Amino acid sequence: MRDSRGWNVDGEFRVSPFNTRPELHEAYDWPDPFTLIDSTLRKTLFTAGTVTTIGGFLRIAEELASAGVRHESLNVDWTGGTTPPERQLELVRAVGSRDFGFTLNVFADTLLSDGTRPTDGTRATAVGMRETAELLVDLGADTLAPGIVPAASDARARQLDELEALFEVARGLDVGVTVTVAQVGLRDLDEMVPAVNRAIELGALRIDLMDSVSSLGPEAMKVFVREFRDRLAAPVPLTMHTHDDFGLATACTIAAASAGASPDVAVGGVSYRCGFAAMEEVVLALETLYGVRTGIDLSALTRLARTVAEESGLPVPPLKPVVGRYAHLRHMPRDVAAVLRGGPDAFPPPSSCVAPGMVGARLEWVWDGLGTDDMAAALAESRGETFTGEEAASVRRALDAAVAEIERYPRWLEPERVAEIAEKALADLRGRSDAVPVEVTGSAVEAGVQVFDGLGMRRATELAYACCGWAPWADRLAAGRPYRTWDALDEAARTGLAALPDDSLTTLVDKHPPIGATTGNADLAANADLAANFSRLEQSSLAASLTLLRELARLNASYRDHFGFTYLVAAEGRSGAELVANIRRRMENSRSRELSVARAELTAIVRTRLRRTTAALTTSTP
Repeated sequence: MRDSRGWNVDGEFRVSPFNTRPELHEAYDWPDPFTLIDSTLRKTLFTAGTVTTIGGFLRIAEELASAGVRHESLNVDWTGGTTPPERQLELVRAVGSRDFGFTLNVFADTLLSDGTRPTDGTRATAVGMRETAELLVDLGADTLAPGIVPAASDARARQLDELEALFEVARGLDVGVTVTVAQVGLRDLDEMVPAVNRAIELGALRIDLMDSVSSLGPEAMKVFVREFRDRLAAPVPLTMHTHDDFGLATACTIAAASAGASPDVAVGGVSYRCGFAAMEEVVLALETLYGVRTGIDLSALTRLARTVAEESGLPVPPLKPVVGRYAHLRHMPRDVAAVLRGGPDAFPPPSSCVAPGMVGARLEWVWDGLGTDDMAAALAESRGETFTGEEAASVRRALDAAVAEIERYPRWLEPERVAEIAEKALADLRGRSDAVPVEVTGSAVEAGVQVFDGLGMRRATELAYACCGWAPWADRLAAGRPYRTWDALDEAARTGLAALPDDSLTTLVDKHPPIGATTGNADLAANADLAANFSRLEQSSLAASLTLLRELARLNASYRDHFGFTYLVAAEGRSGAELVANIRRRMENSRSRELSVARAELTAIVRTRLRRTTAALTTSTP
């Protein structure tokens, strides 16, 4: 079970060699066999407010099985009622009717009483032990999981008789029995262990221990597990179930494992109260810090967390370890510069022990309010360029100014927006734009605005509509209020786009041809050639292969099916590969988030087109 790879595996992880000290490993007593138990399905069901459908549960189950889960636990609880919740039955039925490659262990509170209540269905409960066992087996359970609850001294013998009867029924049904013991940290071992030992004598396959309310700290957990094991009649696999009330679920679960009890985990730590021991945290720590092979495919962890989030409606918290976005997001200056210079796959990754690819993630970076000139220089290097000191400072100032304009979280710029702003800052500084057939200098633009003011509302509207498919700023000319400066015209465009309702926004977005298309949109009838020329100009850097263009076309169609409007991006200066990566990344957004991104991209396109159009007015009037 131990991994001989040590503390430094190129391309995967690099941790402290102190983790491999012999004196540490001599104190560990890892479970043999190591039997990780997964509770993701039942804990997702038990998480308040989630919206998971049965189909969603089955998709989660498929991902769990694919990731290497071999033991899954579910619940059916009568809790004194006449029937259990239908959702619990429905979930067991759905999972039990399919072969996912994992054993299905089902707990039911009517399999064993405290010795004072009959389990034959005659009085206090509506279902007896045998009826429960037969129902669970019919639903697909591989093992039955009675819970040994505290019993009064005069009822313990009756409880053990019931336990013996349950094992007889299970043998008749050809299924195994595991035993669940809750609240272990708060119970008297002298009362608890004899009943557990009787279950072991009867043939219990496993004892599932539960510190139900997080009563044990990590060090106490080790002591408890060792003492519990020492008092067992015979060796039997143990597991430990912990919650995160003190933020110690991962630590306590690993402590229990180091003393001989395998982990009980749930993807993302889903559960009631403060959550549960998170699979991704427990297995990654065991594999890298302790050298324990868990049987779980680490590269599936991020996909698993996203699947649970998508199906349940419960988002992955950004700051969640291992699978949260911030785990692999870099914004500090040195980190961003390192990512830009070394690439997202460089090892070791900036500010991390673990390569993101190891858990199925990818390193990202953003530009926020901590930008530096060195970050701008690194941005240039990542594009195969070199900025002068003045250019780096100019780019950094432009990016910082754009960040300062953002009023809500997240106050940062994604790489696509960074590239766009950097291009504009350089074009202004250098007095040109390499992709534009006219010289777009500041003076040309300002002079062009003066010409624009003199066109009159009708001609200005036609020109603006041909350029951008949208022309509300011409209304100001009708009121006899000229713009006079580029800043005033630019502000009118940005303000108007920010105020557009979502339906109007998508209508305007749909007037743009899909990325990779070669013709303008017929909607721009006032001057279709001008619109088409802009599209060709903005996509001139594509130079994509036929295969890449086909992939863009496929992704464009998938995007429209998913969001209901055209994929739009300020494409100028971007390669086909960059655009493919961009659209794939944006497909992961929610629709509301994607509308915000589309609005920002449209604003960038409109501002660029308007600037070029006004500059062109100094040489000719369209």
